[in-house]
Formats: sequence, C-alpha cells, structure tokens
Amino acid sequence: MPFIRAIKVEEPGTRTEHVVEVLVSDFTTSALRALPVEQVCTAIRRGSRYRTFDERTGRQTDVEARVVRGGLRRVTTVRAGVETDDLLKLPRI
Repeated sequence: MPFIRAIKVEEPGTRTEHVVEVLVSDFTTSALRALPVEQVCTAIRRGSRYRTFDERTGRQTDVEARVVRGGLRRVTTVRAGVETDDLLKLPRI
C-alpha cells in the first residue's frame, strides 16, 4: 500500500485543495517518489488504497479522492468517516 509522507502545496497552502504533489513510498521506510495529485486521485478511484504516514508521530490516516468546485481533483484524509487535516500536517516539499 502506498504511503503519502510529504506534500507540495500552492499558496496559501491552508487547505487540502492547495496540495498539488505528494511524496509517496510503498512502505513507511522505503524510497520516496513524487506524484501529482491527479495521478493519486486516479489510482484511488481505480481501487488503490493510500494512507498518510507522519514520520514524526507515526500516525497513519486513510486518503480519499474528492472532486471539489470547478471539477478540481484533490486528496483528503478521513478518519471514522470525517475529513481531517492530517494531510496538511505532513512535511512540505
């Protein structure tokens, strides 16, 4: 299962819709590769499961693909069915 471990955001970077790229690894300790958010959204919609992994806290959270106003694709974190800001707490690239 891929783990999102860092994010790149556009200004102002205060909402998940500002995330444009993520650093992903196959395991929590394996090599990182950059992926655009659109590619992650497509993979999730096709059935792949993604989770965030915060190396500082060890916290993991499920990631979902969403479409927001204007048809913008974005990823967000969800815990117990409620959207969280765990994605925005990850390190920035």
